[in-house]
Amino acid sequence: MRKGLTFEAARQQHRSRGRWLIFAAVGALAIGVTLSLVVSSSWGADRQDAAQARFDDAGAAQRTHVEDTVRDYRRMLTVTQGFLEVADPSPGQFARFADSLELTDAHPAVIGLEFIERRRGNASGVWNYPVTMVAPITAAPTLLYSDLSADASARAALEQAGRNGGLTMTPPKANPYRQMRMQLVVPVHRHGRFVGWAGATLDPSILAREMLGEPATGVIASVGWDTDGAVLGTAVGPHAASDDPVELSNTDHDVIDGTPWTIQLSATKAFASDAFGYPWAPFAGGITATLVAAMVLFLLGRSRIAALDMATRLGIDLAASEARAKAVMDSAVEAIVTTDSVGHIESANPAAEQLFSWTETELVGRPVGDLIPALAVSHGRGGLRDVRWEENEHMVEARCKDEATVPVDVSLTSTSVHGVEMFTLIARDATVRKLHEDQLEHQATHDPLTGLANRKLFDELLVRAVFRAERARRALAVLYMDLDGFKDVNDVFGHQAGDRVLSETARRLESVIRPGDIVARLGGDEFVILCENLASPDDAEKIATRVVQAVGQPIAVAAGVATVTASVGVAIGSLGESAASVVARADEAMYRTKQDGKAGYRFANAIIG
Repeated sequence: MRKGLTFEAARQQHRSRGRWLIFAAVGALAIGVTLSLVVSSSWGADRQDAAQARFDDAGAAQRTHVEDTVRDYRRMLTVTQGFLEVADPSPGQFARFADSLELTDAHPAVIGLEFIERRRGNASGVWNYPVTMVAPITAAPTLLYSDLSADASARAALEQAGRNGGLTMTPPKANPYRQMRMQLVVPVHRHGRFVGWAGATLDPSILAREMLGEPATGVIASVGWDTDGAVLGTAVGPHAASDDPVELSNTDHDVIDGTPWTIQLSATKAFASDAFGYPWAPFAGGITATLVAAMVLFLLGRSRIAALDMATRLGIDLAASEARAKAVMDSAVEAIVTTDSVGHIESANPAAEQLFSWTETELVGRPVGDLIPALAVSHGRGGLRDVRWEENEHMVEARCKDEATVPVDVSLTSTSVHGVEMFTLIARDATVRKLHEDQLEHQATHDPLTGLANRKLFDELLVRAVFRAERARRALAVLYMDLDGFKDVNDVFGHQAGDRVLSETARRLESVIRPGDIVARLGGDEFVILCENLASPDDAEKIATRVVQAVGQPIAVAAGVATVTASVGVAIGSLGESAASVVARADEAMYRTKQDGKAGYRFANAIIG
């Protein structure tokens, strides 16, 4: 009887164990399916994030290529403007100059390079715009001696450039022959007098192909004028077709030196074939592993040892999975920092330790605002949820352990793990990019020869100065200076000597002005000085006297000694007067100085009224 009871108890015990193992197999199957879904979704999200990052890089590269192409064409016309301003060339000289630009290879979109004059027509208020010089010779039959007054788009471009005084690019429009053309024009002055325009007629379709180049694999790119203008052209990357479904897209509205462009990028499946669609491969792998594990549990039945062995193997696999995840994070080149919802650091990878000069042990528990001041949050608020950052990267300043600062590109994302919100910060050293952007900004606002402010920067500074003078009721003055005899220096000693004279003149002007005054080179041999907070007009007269004396001193050049003098016009700003009016009066006074014998200065007439 006792033996029967013992056997029955053992049988019940094994049955109970069998039931629990069956339940465990079912539970393992459910958990495995869930984990497979989570892992496959995470894998797919990672692939999509990687594809998005590559797509963003492709967009940035495409935008840079478009900007470089537009600015290259603008530089070409600026060089032509300088050539026409230095001398009055013959058609043959102009043709040889155009040949030196190698337009066919360097600027294939250029149909013709022209010099256009402005002449009064026979009727009152009518102007003619004859093309007096054309290059290359292939453009001459259709452009030479033609009158652009019949071409509305060309005429509008000329007048617009005349109004704004700078280089102007017009949108694509049909000319009288129904050909789509774009105009790039800039006014030409010689010895301070307007003589016409330098112009370039561009083929928009060729320009678009040059701007777009060859897009990345699986990418379709197009470029258009402004936000609602017609598309100039479309380029299709390898393994992509224009009718392929679009997986990623980006529209970038970019203003390049005052001209608006729209750059459209679309990524097809060929761009990242593993990033689009549901990630069936990892899901199938997870399901397969789950079925195997459940079957093993079920077949092992009531064996406690087998169950313990399986648990051990699962623990080893889990540890290996965690080790692999940590290895991926540790090997990342970007600094990766995770925080809780209120911004306290929970982990940091080696790249973060190297970037911020803190060890992970020192960082854990610190507010992330100690590293990225822009992410500092107030106590009692919503933590990092209050930081309203878009999904794209931000360039911000980071603080290292030694209190040194470094520019970094930072992205911040949030996620929820087991219902607990956490944030992941990815940072990358942006020192080189910041230096490059600063260099580009300096080049855009300063004269490359003298290092002085250029016309664009001076116009901006003058507008602000006029506003400050109006608000503070303090006088300001503009001194407009032109070099007398500068053309003779170029003719006798050569253009290198002319550059030497311009550079030395800039240095002398900076040496005689007051602290806070601004010297700018407007182009050619024209300089302008902005003086704020004048106690009286005598202050401007003293500065003008020093300018005339300093500029008139001989300048040593390679072939001898060059001597130039300064003709200066001085305008004292009046209350309510615009910046353009002050400059115009100073310019007029400078011309009166030249008419009175040069080498001196003259005050402009005050505004009456």
